[in-house]
Amino acid sequence: MNTPIEDMELELKEQEIRQEQQQIQDSLTQMTESYRRAAETRSWELIKSYRTTLRVLLLVIALLVIAVIVVAVGWNLEQGTLVPSPVEVIKEIEVPKYTVIDPTSEFSRELSEDSFLLSDSNYGPIWMPALEGVDRNEYNSALFVKDPATGYISYADPSQESYMGIDVSKYQGDIDWEAVKEAGVDFAIIRCGNRGYVTGSINEDDYFRENIEGATEAGIKVGVYFFSQAMNSEEALEEAEFCIDLLGDYEIDYPVFFDWEVVIDEDGDTPRTAYIDPETLTNNLLVFSERIRLAGFKPGVYANKKTAVWKYDLTRLEGIDMWIAEYSDTPTYFYDFDVWQYSSSGTVPGIDAEVDLNISFKDYNYGE
Repeated sequence: MNTPIEDMELELKEQEIRQEQQQIQDSLTQMTESYRRAAETRSWELIKSYRTTLRVLLLVIALLVIAVIVVAVGWNLEQGTLVPSPVEVIKEIEVPKYTVIDPTSEFSRELSEDSFLLSDSNYGPIWMPALEGVDRNEYNSALFVKDPATGYISYADPSQESYMGIDVSKYQGDIDWEAVKEAGVDFAIIRCGNRGYVTGSINEDDYFRENIEGATEAGIKVGVYFFSQAMNSEEALEEAEFCIDLLGDYEIDYPVFFDWEVVIDEDGDTPRTAYIDPETLTNNLLVFSERIRLAGFKPGVYANKKTAVWKYDLTRLEGIDMWIAEYSDTPTYFYDFDVWQYSSSGTVPGIDAEVDLNISFKDYNYGE
């Protein structure tokens, strides 16, 4: 147990310790406040320094932009070449020149030496390289004349033969061929048969015999076409044999045309040749045509412009006449052709239904 004096001494020591602790705490507080004030001062100095630098940079950039504008305007006013005007830049660009004969049709023709323009409804304008060794369209577009009363198109070039024609199938029904002849029709291309695009079966056109006999008796020159859906060369040969057997003793003047088309089935069925590639389709045409030729007939192919350019290898079709479909007042197909189907909604006396209208530039006089 401590004495009163000892207790007093102990209390004095504790007071001294507390005072020292308070002094230490005060010192730490002062140091912290000093550091904080120093940091704030330093940050503000840095911020002011950054702001000054940014102002200088912006001023330099603005001066450079003004200088460029002044130089450009000065050179343009003096017709200089350091900074040409946008108009001068456009003038220096070499744009391929082409003449669109019929800009309203699905396809347009470009009259250049090395390429031509296709205007596709899905992909827009497409430049196509011209094929070497394939004859070009040399018809004069200014000489095509359309009769406003009948819609018939003729070619007013005395140096070039041309003939009016139609093509028919069972869909035209019964035809008065004498009336057709009196209307000025020179030739008719008659569907002899088709292969089903789903079943693949080969069928004779219901009106083939009636049409070929009626047209021949009326003095109209005749050709035939077969709607092909051949998957390969074997089926193409089968189709050719069918045509040859069907023609039998009939005499025809115009070719036997191979007709393959893109089929859109309204019932949702996928046509058997929906994905046929150009090489296979071209081979099918060549096999069909060679067999037709060996039988003594002239081979031909029917196609619209897209099919002709994108689905056939035109460099391999020498000796096969081209029947091109393009519904317009002037043919714009880039390559040469022999028959042009220019309408699918024509009217001809003797035929109650609408009929395809054609013009031929070749005198198929063999068989006479």
